[in-house]
Amino acid sequence: MAGNTTSTQYPQASVLEECLKQLAIEIGDVTPKPFRVDVVRVHGGKPPIYSVVIRSPTKEPLRKKLEQLLNRQLTCGISSFMLKADEAASIVSGAQR
Repeated sequence: MAGNTTSTQYPQASVLEECLKQLAIEIGDVTPKPFRVDVVRVHGGKPPIYSVVIRSPTKEPLRKKLEQLLNRQLTCGISSFMLKADEAASIVSGAQR
């Protein structure tokens, strides 16, 4: 049952992916699946981290929006990055407002 506790404490990959898709739609990106999100489990009871891949051909506007939301820089030209569990949770909670 410990696995169920983790999934309720932190966003599931599919939920984060859907929130990121909504963010893409808001800035005019019509790519059907603009992001791919995978949860990377961390041993020792630590929160998971999230591997995010920008699949949209127009990456730069998405990167800029995410930089604003996360209040940190993402390397120019990258198509993938990691999110901490609290960053993922803040994106999901912001999308639900």
